[in-house]
Amino acid sequence: MRALCLMLILFASAGAAKADCLEEIGQFRQRVESQNQVHPTGQSQAAERELQKLERDEMADEVDCYNVLARARNILAAPLSPQVDNRYAKDRHQQ
Repeated sequence: MRALCLMLILFASAGAAKADCLEEIGQFRQRVESQNQVHPTGQSQAAERELQKLERDEMADEVDCYNVLARARNILAAPLSPQVDNRYAKDRHQQ
């Protein structure tokens, strides 16, 4: 009987934790989508693709949810790659 009660408590807490993760993902998704509408960057688009992976995975559990959220946050926080400035290379070829 104790084992059954313990199992019910574990299942209830796991369901609540996954719901918390899904809520966090929803808030993060809104942030990424608004950034993509205003000023899309490679990082924001990659973060959106990472979040879409969770939607495609039907068997995703709480750990998968938090892993996807962590990867998307890391992608969005990554520094921008330096932009290549070819002006001088073009000028040299024109001379």
